[in-house]
Formats: sequence, structure tokens, C-alpha cells
Amino acid sequence: MFWPMTLIFALLFSALVLTGTLDEFSPVAQFVLALSVCTSVACMAITRSYMRSGKFQILPVVWAISAIVIVGAYSFKDQGHLLALSMLEQPVAEPADPPRLNPEVMLMRAWDGHFRAVADVNDVPVGLLIDTGASLVLLRHDDARRIGMRDYELDYTMAVTTANGRSFVAPVTFEEIRIGGVVVREVEGAVARPDQLHSSLLGMSFIERLTEASIRSDRIILRN
Repeated sequence: MFWPMTLIFALLFSALVLTGTLDEFSPVAQFVLALSVCTSVACMAITRSYMRSGKFQILPVVWAISAIVIVGAYSFKDQGHLLALSMLEQPVAEPADPPRLNPEVMLMRAWDGHFRAVADVNDVPVGLLIDTGASLVLLRHDDARRIGMRDYELDYTMAVTTANGRSFVAPVTFEEIRIGGVVVREVEGAVARPDQLHSSLLGMSFIERLTEASIRSDRIILRN
């Protein structure tokens, strides 16, 4: 029976997309996608053969559901990725009393060894990878669109060097970046070209504006 395999591959691909693994491990994701498509095609062929024998009730429905799951997961990958970040890597809340003169937030190290945060960039939640090697706050093109930036506003004239080599980004200034109670305004940053960046980065243009950014074992402390 091929229809259980179709559902399994559809769910696996959806999990890759929603958790952001599709961006980080594109060769594996491409393999899963190809396998899902091939399985769906196989199910179509089996469906036709079953139709000839009068046993076609379940397979077309399963194939259609699998296709909807795959397309839906890809369409809402940004929302799913953000939800996963907010659930798994949410900053640890500080006690309400007594109030702090210098607000701070503590972030736990993620499973892959990196520190991540869900920050409000211009009042819109964005998942960020904390990267002290990045000089600027650098957003993926999709994240920049979500916070209200338009393509005609972006001028890709700034040369930067990343892990993928030399590229050009669009310089911008973010009105406000907030992580918990830690707030920095008028932050220099940039926007990457479409499909150029796997994850948006929280770079030194934000971190150097803080009074403290220290790593203690499996956690990082950020303080205004």
C-alpha cells in the first residue's frame, strides 16, 4: 500500500519547511521533496489502475490531501518557523519585582549550538540568529517584506562578506528592535537579496549598543 507512504513523506516535508530545516539543509530537503513528488506520481498511477478495477475511493483522496499539506506547509513556512522559534527559544522571563533600571533578557543555547531570539523589529516578530561575527543586523528578504519594506525601497549597493562569499545587500535603518525588555532604537542594518540568506542575523550594530552581552555556559545575557 503506497498511500501511507505518501502521507508520511508529506508530513516529513512539512516538518522540514515549518521548522526552517529546509533552508539550513537544502540538499536533504530537495531529496525529500523529490521523493514526495515521485511518490505522489506513483500514487496517481496506482489510482488509475485501481479505477479500472473499481477500487479507487481512498487513493485519490489521500493524494489530494498530501498535495494540500505540502503546498500549505510551503506557503506558511515563515509563520511556522516563527512559531517554532517562539515555542522553543523564547527568552526566559525576568521577575516583575523589583523593576530593573537596566532591563535584561536571558536566552538559552539552541540544539544546534547557536543562540536565537524572537525580536520585535519595527513591532513585527522576526526570528534572529545571534551572530557576533556580523557587523550589522541583516534580515532575510522575506523578513524585510513582513516588517513592511518594499522592493523599490531597497538599493543593493553595500558589499559584505558572508559565509557564502562576497555579496551585496541593501542598507537600512530599523526604527526599533526589541527582545523582551531590551530595546535599541535607530539600529543600522541591511536586507539581503531574495534567497541569499538562510536566517536573519542579529549583528553587532545591535549588540554593541548594549551595556552587556555575555555568554555564560549555555545561555547569553543581553542588558540595556
